[in-house]
Amino acid sequence: MMKRVLQSAQSVTGDDRSREAWSVMGHWIGAALVMAVCFSSLPALWAHHGLAEFDTTHTVRMEGTVTDFQWINPHSFIFADMKDESGKVRNWKLELGSLYMLSKHGAWNAHTVKHGDHVIVQGFRAKDGSAYFSVGRIWLPDGRSLEGKP
Repeated sequence: MMKRVLQSAQSVTGDDRSREAWSVMGHWIGAALVMAVCFSSLPALWAHHGLAEFDTTHTVRMEGTVTDFQWINPHSFIFADMKDESGKVRNWKLELGSLYMLSKHGAWNAHTVKHGDHVIVQGFRAKDGSAYFSVGRIWLPDGRSLEGKP
């Protein structure tokens, strides 16, 4: 029996071994590609949250002074010193829509809001009570009113 196994092992040519090695390697490459695609799509699945973080049952209006404007994807942000309903001034993170939506449908650009601008915003506060806000509408110093999430 052992002799037959050895003879059959010896009868395998170099080409057969090469094909077998390529077949095994092909399976590993395929598995690695599938895993890479799965792992690269995970951030996108967690990234979009819509308005889930915000209390959409209460619309709030606040005003304050812009300290920073970040024209970035996936959402743009305005940071502003705002006075809340209790009179306390905090630096708020004001979330806007994506660059595409803001520029295509909302007349926004990287210079729409500047440091020191006095703005009024209307939208939704974060459910957790943090200084985080989803902007539905903003009133700019020049009198224009723009949608924050067109």
